[in-house]
Amino acid sequence: MSRVWMQWQGEMPDAWLIALLAGVLAMLMGWRLLPPWWRGVLLVAPLVMWGGLQIHPGWFLAAAVILLLIQFNAIRHRVPLYRSGTAVIEALSEEIQQRGLRQLADVGCGDGHVIAALARRFPETQFTGFETAPLLYLLARWRCRHLSNCQVMFRDFWRVSWREQDAVFTFLSPEPMLRIWRKCQRELPEEGALYSLAFEVPGVEAESLIGAGRFDLYRYPRLPRQSTISEPE
Repeated sequence: MSRVWMQWQGEMPDAWLIALLAGVLAMLMGWRLLPPWWRGVLLVAPLVMWGGLQIHPGWFLAAAVILLLIQFNAIRHRVPLYRSGTAVIEALSEEIQQRGLRQLADVGCGDGHVIAALARRFPETQFTGFETAPLLYLLARWRCRHLSNCQVMFRDFWRVSWREQDAVFTFLSPEPMLRIWRKCQRELPEEGALYSLAFEVPGVEAESLIGAGRFDLYRYPRLPRQSTISEPE
């Protein structure tokens, strides 16, 4: 099976070349997430395992490609895939109900299971997910295919206005949180709010802390316009 899969124009590429390509992809995926010394380890690992364990490097290449399709944003924005649980959906449901939210964006929505679940519960609320990891985007689109109040966009959320949103939900990483908060201050309406799961905005005190299973959900309301921070991104 692997020989047929790897065949190209009737010839098999050299195994060392396939192992090297797998190592390069692995190194690129870990470039911004791991310490510099890991780069060399990831580069040579497929070569070493191919030589020592006699595992065909095509399997390493296939694994690297699949990881790239899933963890694409870890390379671009240092935002690896995290998956929210049922407790997060329950916490967001209470906020939507209590505050009457009519537009909610999930920036970095992953496979879309959160916004799909919320869209089924709240048919009068419009949910928008943003995802640029190709495989996750396709999964999210499939989940929301029958939900008229749920759309998933293959777009960089930094380049899209949030002015129509009542709230923005994130479960990203510590890296972009201050930039996310500043974007919310510039673009969300007066009563808008940022909901961040697990990761705090550095130097900013959350208005409320909501229990959401293993992690806490931080709520940051948009500040009055005269108090908005105008620092550059």
